[in-house]
Amino acid sequence: MVKLAFASGTDELNRGLIAEMRKLYPELPLWVVSDFPPEDKDDKWIPWHINRTFYENLSRCKAALRGTSVRLAGVMLVPGVPFRRMRLAALLLSPARFIAFNENLNHFMLRPGSLPAILKHCIWRTRNLLRASSRMSSASNRDEIEFRSAVHDASEIAAYSGRAATGKPRILIASCYGIFPLSHGGAVRMYNLMRRAAHDFDQILVMFADDVTAPPPEVLAICAEVVVVRRHGTHAVASHGRPDVVEEFRSHAFQNALKQMVHKWQPAIAQLEFTQMAQYADACAPARTILVEHDITLDLYAQMLRFAPPGEDWEIERQLKLWNRFERAAWNKVSRVITMSKKDRLIAGGNAITLPNGVDLVRFQPSAREPEPRRILFIGSFAHLPNLIALEFFLTQVWPRLTGVTLHIIAGNRPEYFLDFYRERIRVNLNQPGLELEAFVADVRPAYERAAVVIAPLLASAGTNIKILEAMAMGKVVVSTPAGINGLDLTPGTDMVLASSAAEMAASIDELFNSPALRAGIEASARRTVERDFSWDAVAQKQLVLYCEMGG
Repeated sequence: MVKLAFASGTDELNRGLIAEMRKLYPELPLWVVSDFPPEDKDDKWIPWHINRTFYENLSRCKAALRGTSVRLAGVMLVPGVPFRRMRLAALLLSPARFIAFNENLNHFMLRPGSLPAILKHCIWRTRNLLRASSRMSSASNRDEIEFRSAVHDASEIAAYSGRAATGKPRILIASCYGIFPLSHGGAVRMYNLMRRAAHDFDQILVMFADDVTAPPPEVLAICAEVVVVRRHGTHAVASHGRPDVVEEFRSHAFQNALKQMVHKWQPAIAQLEFTQMAQYADACAPARTILVEHDITLDLYAQMLRFAPPGEDWEIERQLKLWNRFERAAWNKVSRVITMSKKDRLIAGGNAITLPNGVDLVRFQPSAREPEPRRILFIGSFAHLPNLIALEFFLTQVWPRLTGVTLHIIAGNRPEYFLDFYRERIRVNLNQPGLELEAFVADVRPAYERAAVVIAPLLASAGTNIKILEAMAMGKVVVSTPAGINGLDLTPGTDMVLASSAAEMAASIDELFNSPALRAGIEASARRTVERDFSWDAVAQKQLVLYCEMGG
């Protein structure tokens, strides 16, 4: 049994509501329904998206409450805020336990004994409304205008000249993320292939960024022009029947920038990096279009649904349905689809080809430095939910089976933000002895050198894991779950160590710690495998063939 606080007032009044709800039945946990996460991280959060339909928000609340009874459902009755439907949801979810608060934190329930209090509240509210009707009306209109402006404000755009155009065929690349620094696997792939394609093509890059700043020299050196479009993110994405991530990258400014670059440069090919960018395929006409599927998103959500905790499966299932519709339509809209593995190609269908991920064999090489005993390395951006799911699995099920071990975690940009953002889906306890946490690291090679073992304990994964290839190129032994090597044609026991359970993973790590000869054999084989099968040069050559076939 729980208490629900529906944050249907202003920020200050919502704090008062939550404080009062804590006093009532203090032995019961308090859950907060709100558009932003509650300030107290111990409170369970049920998100309420102001741009979603009432049915979607109500269904999410019902899913979160599945198997749980409600003792009290408290709301804040205050005019001038856009949360009337939230109050209705509280009434529908628990009419017998509905409790309403006013600005003075006086409250009443919908019971015969509360009729005097209800009548008193109505009289008091009517007087206040009559007294302040004109003021509230103008303020409400102003707030609505400011809200709509904040949601629909056009993004700023800046164009930067790169190297001089050579007159060679032109390729336009549209990306939802930057390609440098190499802070995530997608950036690693894009930068390495664009750096090699610069020999044969003039490249124009149009990309989203959080801030409009000049691209680094590494990017300008391989592009004739770079257009940066600021992305105005919002937690309250509109509900247009498309996945949330697609809506987050919906931008008229970006679409116009693409059209202008297509008109200016007349590229033969427009390459859309990441699934959500398929929404801009029409803006690239008449260029032929390629959609690069860094992972098959509908496959990833199908996997995550199997591990979803009670109450969270509704949202994942909803996103899966939306991705199924959007992603499958996208495959038919573009000229070609690039996938990372044969498995992904079979899912995407006959329009797809496989151009696998690779590794920079010059940058990542085995080191003569001896690793530190019993040191493990995990690299995975916390922005990617499957990485947090993997880390939680390792820390709760594998870590307790190991002793005297150090785990070094490289978590990418803003790890604290994503730990908080995903806290209702997954909670990772990083306050434990033996853990070392770093955010984004520009050069991960020293971290690989120090590690005796690299882990990939993924439970859900699509595409292929570039970090595994980097570890193998560094001559490091990787211990992975089956999902961690998804799409990679590797031989367990020779190229890496495969563990299908927490017990197997812990035992394998201990065995590798205690057997340097076994570890050395796998490390040498891993390096030979990436040299043979996973060079970026070989992948770039396959991409060049594709470009030429498509008229580039």
